[in-house]
Amino acid sequence: MAEARILYVATTDGLIQLANPGKSDRWREVGRALQGQDVRAVVASPLDPLLVYAATVQGVSRSANGGQSWTVVDAQPVRTLAFDQAGVVYAGTERGLVLSSADGTTWQAADAFAGPVVQIVVGSDDTLLSVGADGTVCQRTPEGWVPRAIHVPHVRGLVPSAAEPHTLYIVNQTSLVTPLGTQRLASRPTGALLTLRGGSEVLLIGTEGTLLRSEDACYSLSEVPGPERAAVLVSPPRFVDQAFAGTQGGELWFSADRGRNWQQLWSGDAAIRGIAFARAL
Repeated sequence: MAEARILYVATTDGLIQLANPGKSDRWREVGRALQGQDVRAVVASPLDPLLVYAATVQGVSRSANGGQSWTVVDAQPVRTLAFDQAGVVYAGTERGLVLSSADGTTWQAADAFAGPVVQIVVGSDDTLLSVGADGTVCQRTPEGWVPRAIHVPHVRGLVPSAAEPHTLYIVNQTSLVTPLGTQRLASRPTGALLTLRGGSEVLLIGTEGTLLRSEDACYSLSEVPGPERAAVLVSPPRFVDQAFAGTQGGELWFSADRGRNWQQLWSGDAAIRGIAFARAL
């Protein structure tokens, strides 16, 4: 039976659904939803390819049929979403709450910040991190959510190392913060960060200019031709060499060689806010 690959693309004007009915890299638009809404994030379940959540200022919407229909399941303005490996979904709200739900209908407060939740991140070992706008980073532990001994003011994005999940890469308004120290970047970071596991770990950084790439834990950074103003960077599960980039200009890009070379797959009129990948047979 042929495999279908699906991309859910969150934009400032709704959610776009793209499909690739095979193993080629030919993607085509197959649907739109939540039109007129600023969709800030989208995630697909790691356990059910038809289960998808999208976050907007109106709250969290849920689809159990692959994006054909949507239901609002929480009415709080939400900035970020994430699934852990057990299929529990997490939502970060404007009010600073980290909410969790195992079924999409009952939500519990898992953590709280003094300001909005910027990001919820799942590491390669299922480490779960939440990041507040004030620069506070908390980690889920068996005893609860515990602050990490790190604080980066004006944080825009964070990603754990794929090889060493305890190691973090963070960007704020101007700089990249790593275990090596703080490195000012030539172009302002957008907040998009991605680590690619396998072989030499690769770090990709979205900026207001070109994409930056490192293979040596950020001892050196090189500019990569292709997507500019990349606001989103994701890698599909089980495809360790592949990456997708979504730009503020509404362009969707793809790399099959660990971010060295890129090709544009699709473009629209609205800025891209998030990308989720699903597979179905």
